[in-house]
Amino acid sequence: MTTPALPPAIQHMLATAANALQSGNLVAAELALAPLFSGKLPGNPDLLNIAGTLRMHQGRLTEAAGLFHQAALAAPREPIFAFNLGMTLSRLGRTEESETALRTALKHKPDFVPAIFELGALLHRSGRLDEAEKCIRQVLKLTPALPHADLALAAILVDAGRPAEAEIASRKGLSAAAEPRLKAQLHLQLAQALRRQRKDSEALAALDGAATSDATLPGLARHRAETLQNLGRFNEALAIFEKEIARTPGDPTLHHDYNALLYQLGRDADFLKSYDRGPKSRDLLLGKASFLTRKKRNAEAHSLYAAQLAQDPADRLAAIGVAQSLTGMGRHAEAVALYESLLGRHRDDANLCGIAAEPALLSGDPQKAAWLCEQGLVSAPHNGSCLAMLSTASRMLEDGRDEALNGYDTLVRSFDLEPPEGFSDMASFNAELNRSLDLLHPQGRELIDQSLRGGTQTPGHLFPAGLELVAKLQQRIDAAVARYIAELAEDQRHPLLSRRAKGFRYSGSWSSRLKDSGFHINHIHPDGWISSCYYVSVPDAVKDETARQGWIKFGEPPFDAALKQPIRRAIQPAPGRLVLFPSYTWHGTVPFHDPAPRTTIAFDVVPATQA
Repeated sequence: MTTPALPPAIQHMLATAANALQSGNLVAAELALAPLFSGKLPGNPDLLNIAGTLRMHQGRLTEAAGLFHQAALAAPREPIFAFNLGMTLSRLGRTEESETALRTALKHKPDFVPAIFELGALLHRSGRLDEAEKCIRQVLKLTPALPHADLALAAILVDAGRPAEAEIASRKGLSAAAEPRLKAQLHLQLAQALRRQRKDSEALAALDGAATSDATLPGLARHRAETLQNLGRFNEALAIFEKEIARTPGDPTLHHDYNALLYQLGRDADFLKSYDRGPKSRDLLLGKASFLTRKKRNAEAHSLYAAQLAQDPADRLAAIGVAQSLTGMGRHAEAVALYESLLGRHRDDANLCGIAAEPALLSGDPQKAAWLCEQGLVSAPHNGSCLAMLSTASRMLEDGRDEALNGYDTLVRSFDLEPPEGFSDMASFNAELNRSLDLLHPQGRELIDQSLRGGTQTPGHLFPAGLELVAKLQQRIDAAVARYIAELAEDQRHPLLSRRAKGFRYSGSWSSRLKDSGFHINHIHPDGWISSCYYVSVPDAVKDETARQGWIKFGEPPFDAALKQPIRRAIQPAPGRLVLFPSYTWHGTVPFHDPAPRTTIAFDVVPATQA
């Protein structure tokens, strides 16, 4: 106890409540603390703390937070009260308040391991990976043999794109873990680290280890199916999905992953049938409608979305689905009206403002589209959808903002890279790199939610996969990106230039391979800052400077906005050429006709300080 010389009655109440909680008898604990809850006793901090613990066990988190807050006020220098408050606020999703409470606990006890650990977990969930890693490493410095901390560190490192280090942390945790569930979690985390390095056979063995330790661990089947896909064992992956869907037919994630794989494999006869066999739940209905929208089967999608909206007029996702399908069917005025109604309830939703601009543009009202985007940018100045739609509206209005935003001649730049160390020319390097990428490109066609059509894209994050040639190329790319950033002008009012920073990190990287007649639809990268395309191999068709087959193009939206000059700039591909541009700039490729494939590596960059 933290308060000396407690009155005997309070000591007895604390001991009785503590014993009841320890034995899991919440009713007895409630009875023991009845005088406190009825207001017959003063707010002793230890009583308030144990009462808060009882409310936590009962799932009454808001009341628990209030009790822990009172305890912390009564004994502000006692770290356990601030820690318990921080834990409870975290579970309530009150992240900023939770962080304040946890840091208060650490102010009074800097080596308080549970508080450091919980702060690291909170920072991880918030995407502040560098700070999270620092916390967990501090935990491991104070308590080296703590497998839970090894597990947490491995998860952070995977998310930070450092899977080789995550593998080391996972194996260290496994060497000390004894409890079966914890061992299973570590095996699963190890499998994820191995998959990111494309050590898929080893990842499958790690998943076997997880199943041996605890076959009930959530997510095991899904991870096994994904690993089997990487190994090209598609029928086994499909069988897993089918078994799991039969076991839990209402799981929307299983249906999504199963149907995405069916699409990739071209098994159109079975595509979306699992939804029809499943329960008629909201999640499954919206899941099927989403696939239908991507397949441009807008009338069918509209029917499903409208049915759900009729059941619940406040269903935001269903309403957006109705509006998007209306846009796809050319009923733009109806879509605009529905979006306006939605924005009346969700005025600060920048993404909603961005997608609402599309039917406004298609209905010939660029002023409304620009106004919608401007409203979204007030709350989210870097929102990619709003910036892209504003660019298109600007071109229709001819007000000059499009050029200022996208800098087609200044912010869209190409760099012809020097051969990496150990290679005398880019031709020999790219030829060898292209062969190594053969092992990573999946069979079948593109995934349904990818921008390419008529090709394949590698899964996961390419740069941390541990491929020697990719690592050599990344060194050259690092230098080019650093140069691009260093040569940006300074302008705090500009959405790209205002984010100029000394450091950067890659938030995603992949390889795309287009086949004969393949292309990338016009799109943006909404979560990036700077995006890219590096050419590994290109077909001879790109040499035609008139047809511009296979060229990357900029400025053209993915819908017909009746622009006088849809393409603002196009760049000819060449092996060894890197093109960098703002992530919010519309870009795609001109289809090409050539039996030789077009292979690229692309990535997104964000400022190093960004979560």
